[in-house]
Amino acid sequence: MALLPPDPVYTIRNVDNSPVYCLAFSFLPGGLERLLAGSKNGYVYAYNLQTNRVQQKIKVGQAPILHLIHTNSQLITQEKGGIFKIFTLTNSGYKEQHTIDNDYPGFCRFDANTKLETLFVPDRESKIHIYNFSGEKINSLVPENDSPKLGDPMCLKYIEFPNDRNLLLVGYEAGWLLLWDLNTSQCISKLQTKECPMSVDFHLEQQRGMIGNASDVIQIFSIGRKDLSLAHKLDVNIKNPGINKVCTRNDGRVFASGGWDGHIRIFSWFSLRQLVVLTEHRQAVQDVVYSTQKVSFWNANIMAAGGLDGAITLWDLYNNKK
Repeated sequence: MALLPPDPVYTIRNVDNSPVYCLAFSFLPGGLERLLAGSKNGYVYAYNLQTNRVQQKIKVGQAPILHLIHTNSQLITQEKGGIFKIFTLTNSGYKEQHTIDNDYPGFCRFDANTKLETLFVPDRESKIHIYNFSGEKINSLVPENDSPKLGDPMCLKYIEFPNDRNLLLVGYEAGWLLLWDLNTSQCISKLQTKECPMSVDFHLEQQRGMIGNASDVIQIFSIGRKDLSLAHKLDVNIKNPGINKVCTRNDGRVFASGGWDGHIRIFSWFSLRQLVVLTEHRQAVQDVVYSTQKVSFWNANIMAAGGLDGAITLWDLYNNKK
């Protein structure tokens, strides 16, 4: 008899059962551990990971929150329609400091270099704009005239390579994956993928990344250590098509995908085999994230997933217990 999938360590019902579009763990000085949930109703809900109850409600806007990140002192959000807001954390809560209105209609999520405090913001016509955390545009990545027709950006991934090589992976509507050198603002490698990429992630030590798309295949690729060339490695098949998010864990042991079918799939980086399918969600999974630190309540690195069913599930899987 087949083994049943494991249960989450906890399931949070989002406030008003609002669909969850994005998640971010936040570990603040003083030991405050929270999970932030960007919701369809324009709110970000901050859940205390000691009590798993909502601790703060942050009204961002009217549109769904497509993406967010949290640093030690700032919250940055992306609303549907291309509005990006930068909030500063104060003693009394979050204060909106800067707004970037890009009038971008797509669903590509921004990324950031938090060390240099720069944002990589998608725009129409294959463009990526670079802003500082003060909301000032400082550069743009624009494909050359002889580049293939790319379409709009669909997914981004910032990579800090050795020897101060700051790189940005960008997946485009026409199925291309481009690697940009942020030091020169030049594209240094291209890879034609099989489908329009919806999500991309990369693990530096593994030297491999994965692409999720609308098909029933996760594509595995590599970046050459010396020449930084993109190369397709192999395909990993899944049962049902459609992936909204792929995410690798920091230790390089496993990676996860969140699907249109509501399933979370966990894969081994070493064998590239599917380890388990988690079926807790009843509608599409919109985001999957791993904590970068141990959550003290469970003494483990936790995976969180959120979906259109308004549920946020927390998982403790394939962790070495000491």
